[in-house]
Amino acid sequence: MRILHTYCLNYNIGDYALGIGVKNLLRKYLDVSYIGNTNLQGREFTSYYIQEVVNKRFDLLVIGGGGIIHGAHWPNGWFWLIEKDLIKEIKIPFIVYGVGYNYWKEEGGIPERGIVHLEETMKQSAYFSVRNDGSQNRLAEQFGKTIPAIPDPGFHVDIDTIYERKEKLPYVLIQLANDKPEKRFGSLKKRESFIAQMKEVTQKLAKRYKVIFSPHVPEDVELSGQIAQGIANTEVWDFGYFAFDHSDEAVGYYKFAEFVIAMRGHGQIVPIAFNTPVISLENHPKHRGLMEHLGLIDYNVSLSKDDYKNEILNKIALVESNYFEIKEKYSQINKDLRIQTESAWTEIKSKITL
Repeated sequence: MRILHTYCLNYNIGDYALGIGVKNLLRKYLDVSYIGNTNLQGREFTSYYIQEVVNKRFDLLVIGGGGIIHGAHWPNGWFWLIEKDLIKEIKIPFIVYGVGYNYWKEEGGIPERGIVHLEETMKQSAYFSVRNDGSQNRLAEQFGKTIPAIPDPGFHVDIDTIYERKEKLPYVLIQLANDKPEKRFGSLKKRESFIAQMKEVTQKLAKRYKVIFSPHVPEDVELSGQIAQGIANTEVWDFGYFAFDHSDEAVGYYKFAEFVIAMRGHGQIVPIAFNTPVISLENHPKHRGLMEHLGLIDYNVSLSKDDYKNEILNKIALVESNYFEIKEKYSQINKDLRIQTESAWTEIKSKITL
């Protein structure tokens, strides 16, 4: 089977990582000849591209995962660049796999043109699903119907994939987000408070572990550096090396960390796939949604409060005191996620007609 995979190849290491998970699943469940890539956020699906590339060169189109239901300023209210009336010109089966509803509450949800476009996509697709981070409920609030929720493909970065340990010392990974700061922090003043509080957390951690900051997008590098600055036993990983052709090596850092403090969805998801404990720094509904869904809400810290430093430190102590129990719980979570994924692929294969 010749597969075209379109997802967010738009300079976010987390999105590149989930692409690894998608391809692992495709090769596990389908008879794959090869997998082509195209950037969902850059490739326009024109009539010519559909007829001459999609329909002629491939047997299956896979859209996602990733938080692609987002972007009110995008032509269709989400990231797929195709005119609504052209969707039916796709003659090969296509699926939308484990995508995220990433609108912030303050954005007011999907615009009407986006709802219309998504409804047509759902109608024409062989299978449409969202990821298990609360996207199902957030989407249902606007559509009035329930869309299947499946494990994010980032939970499957471990399938038949070997990762090497690059850092020999015991280390903690801190993954912070600095894009859309007005949404993530609320104000410049709150961003400065975040830096001050995270500096104190880092200082305490660095006495017991090496602390490695893992920016996922270019904007994250500055914030990571500001917090690490002046604190011994810390470093910011070489973003220029990992981005974006060595994202698989970046994934390996999550596997071998003692635990992770994460401010992005894939900063949560990827370590959980490796049974690496996570403390989630919640600044978007999807962060809480995922931790609630997996029964890990005790390890979630909301950044909407003014003072959360002590709560983060308490969560660190909780991880350290329950370390092996947490890893056992993660192991069971991943078993359940694999069962759910298996069920999803049984349905997908029944709906793909070649």
